[in-house]
Amino acid sequence: MIKIVDTYPDRATYRPNDQARIQVKLANTAERLGRATVRARLMALQDELARAEQPVDLEPLASVTAELALRLPAGDWRGYGVEVELIDAHDQAMAQATTALDVASDWTRAPRYGFVADFTPDEDARESEQRLASLARYHLNALQFYDWMYRHQLFLPPATEFIDPLGRRLSLDVVTRKVRLAHEFGMQALAYVAIYGAAPDYIAEHPEQGFYCSDGTPYTLGDWLYITNIAHPSWQEQLFSECRRAISSVGFDGIHLDQYGYVRTGYTRDGSRVDVEAELPDFLNAARSAVDNAPAVFNAVGNWPVAAVARSSVEPLYIEVWPPNDSLRDLREIIVRARDLRHGRAPVLAAYLSDFLSADPAAQAGAAHALRRLTAAIYLNGGSHIMLGEENGVLRHPYFPNYYRLTPEQVRAVRADYDFIARYAEYLFDPAWRDISVTSTGGINEDIRLDVPRFGPHAEPDSIWTIARMRDHELTLGLINLCGMASTAWNAPQPAPRQLRDVRVTLQMERPIQAAYFASPDCSDGRPIPLQVQQSGRVSTLILRELAYWGLLIVQFSAG
Repeated sequence: MIKIVDTYPDRATYRPNDQARIQVKLANTAERLGRATVRARLMALQDELARAEQPVDLEPLASVTAELALRLPAGDWRGYGVEVELIDAHDQAMAQATTALDVASDWTRAPRYGFVADFTPDEDARESEQRLASLARYHLNALQFYDWMYRHQLFLPPATEFIDPLGRRLSLDVVTRKVRLAHEFGMQALAYVAIYGAAPDYIAEHPEQGFYCSDGTPYTLGDWLYITNIAHPSWQEQLFSECRRAISSVGFDGIHLDQYGYVRTGYTRDGSRVDVEAELPDFLNAARSAVDNAPAVFNAVGNWPVAAVARSSVEPLYIEVWPPNDSLRDLREIIVRARDLRHGRAPVLAAYLSDFLSADPAAQAGAAHALRRLTAAIYLNGGSHIMLGEENGVLRHPYFPNYYRLTPEQVRAVRADYDFIARYAEYLFDPAWRDISVTSTGGINEDIRLDVPRFGPHAEPDSIWTIARMRDHELTLGLINLCGMASTAWNAPQPAPRQLRDVRVTLQMERPIQAAYFASPDCSDGRPIPLQVQQSGRVSTLILRELAYWGLLIVQFSAG
């Protein structure tokens, strides 16, 4: 018997009219010859847009990877499902699987940002390729190359192998190889850059570029990194020159600019006061101009100073979340504000799950449940999340090399989530979506109601969190199952969801419904399930078969 072991596209993302090559890993578990046809169909909701087939003959107990080519449509900013089937001689399906892909000519419009943080000289070419290939299977379209450089003020090392400021042994050859592989798999590579850090010997030689307390004491991070003045022309010249060298010599596509969040006001060597927030927009614009307007991202640590960053040309907005923004509702408010500042464009959140630091399997399992709800909370509200990296890693600490490796079971669940995110990209990332949650669901609102004990737009414990959005002739209702949760702290271990079945949704809308679908990473492999709609005047009723962690109701209204 032939079975489908795995399936995925050959690249993380595509451009309009590209050809996607769908990889289908097959295994014959029988001790006789296996024969079948592999079929791949490109789907937009339930519409088939392209199809490819390939016959396979598989020797007993053998494995093979089939490759099927699908020509993608000319439209931009679209996500698609890929339905894979094994067909017998009677055109009956013997096995099924799904994957997804999206078409986006600019990754910042639908950001799925990941990380690379390991550059040891011991990593060979085969291992590098395996690591980057695994990132592409999550459909990540850009990667932050974290702490890849020799020094904070001098990026390229004097020799290929070097020791970084924290004592790690690194190889520039491995960095360069991983940048090249990112490109081969369709991912942009951004070089990590600290906007105001330099080694002690550099500041000793250039004290005028330092940043000082009111008493003249230099700001430092420990005893190994001195804070510099971003407004000083000589520091800008030094830093921007290194950024250009990183792009031209290593092949990076752009820069990821970082700060440490706590130095907000300081003084020059001669005692002049400098307000970092006031200086930041001009600094960020100058940085991007210095690299010929290549992609540039800036970290608003603790959501500071996001309004100032939004006035600059960096994109997407990137926000590292820290207390007091501890709840799922806090994350929603951060995303909604960031989208408002950037005309609906999705921000990227860095939100680390510290329970993955624990060696306790129960804490790790609780963190895995939290990860799935965190993913849902960020993406259903129109944001994005930097969480995934090489070696099936997830971030648990702001120092990216200290990442957690997912178990095989966790990998399957997280890949299902990210297949879903790619497949329904336009329903998550389109700036045209208007959030109507607070005026349509929960409380006295009757536009959207659920036949469950507790639901609403504020991510309350032991409830269904409802996230409603509108555009043109479509409504989406994101549902996140918080039932059984005593707290909605996002960075805390959580229980598995209490699965709900046959959830009745009632809509009171002026327009008749043309079609409705429900999709979830937890059922039907993420396929859109057509729903029967019972309509009586303004009132329409739909039944959702099941809800585990999260799902998305898509309602299409008749035009006119």
